[in-house]
Amino acid sequence: MKPNFTTGADLLGSWYADVERGEPPVRYAMGAPFDALDVRPGRALVFGGAPGTGKTGALMQMSVDLLRLNEAGRVLVANVEMVPALLIERAVSRLSGVPLTAISDRTLTPAQLERVKVATEVLKTVAGRLAFLQAPFALEHVAAAGTAFGANVLVLDYLQRFSVGKGGPSQREQLEAACEKVRRFCDQGAAVLAAVAVARQKNERGSSSYKGLNLASLRGSSELEYGADAVYLFTPDDGAITLECAKNRYGPTADVRVSFDPTTQTFAPLADVSGFAGFDDAKPAPAHKPKGG
Repeated sequence: MKPNFTTGADLLGSWYADVERGEPPVRYAMGAPFDALDVRPGRALVFGGAPGTGKTGALMQMSVDLLRLNEAGRVLVANVEMVPALLIERAVSRLSGVPLTAISDRTLTPAQLERVKVATEVLKTVAGRLAFLQAPFALEHVAAAGTAFGANVLVLDYLQRFSVGKGGPSQREQLEAACEKVRRFCDQGAAVLAAVAVARQKNERGSSSYKGLNLASLRGSSELEYGADAVYLFTPDDGAITLECAKNRYGPTADVRVSFDPTTQTFAPLADVSGFAGFDDAKPAPAHKPKGG
């Protein structure tokens, strides 16, 4: 094997030249209430939580808002549980403020249909930069589709359900291979947003629930904890939801408290429940194609 290394002298020279140029690194602007999340090329953010806490809705809201705020953003959504049409319905429900059930059941009033039409036109402005992965749900397929589409943001929902090659004889080995693949996506310049499953926690009486989630609650916790740059746990909290920051490799572990309206799949700051809140101008981020190897 040929030795492969970089000397400190070489590294310092290129690093200081980059600092001296003074150009800040790319960071994707995110809509409220997720604007505090540090989403940028090369970073993997993991979101865990009990079923029904809105992880899929949050990832769709992040995806659409990121596209609206970053002209160079290109998002590939890989969801193993919902067909793309249902994800589009969630996005339209949020943007229009029309209940998701009215859209999915096709029981719209004329006024609601007009609001859906307006929201659809809004979504069309970014639809060309939004793609949805079709089966098979393997990370090799994510890499191929991401490269072909020119995606610089990959949304994986949820990570434990993706296969990797032939995998290993155990679920743990499969997840270890998946986390390694995600890091390779990041090394190629992609930002990765991944929903993950969590395990119920046992209390002192021996019963189990989703209360008291922590890093150890992640299924395959050691692999995910090592591979993720930041981990947020969706925790219901007195009528709101707290995204508890259990890990942040590059900054403080600051929690994010939000409101969640399941009727329209809308996350908002606690003081603002408007579906159109938080769209500010942002400097476009350059595209990076994830090759994934």
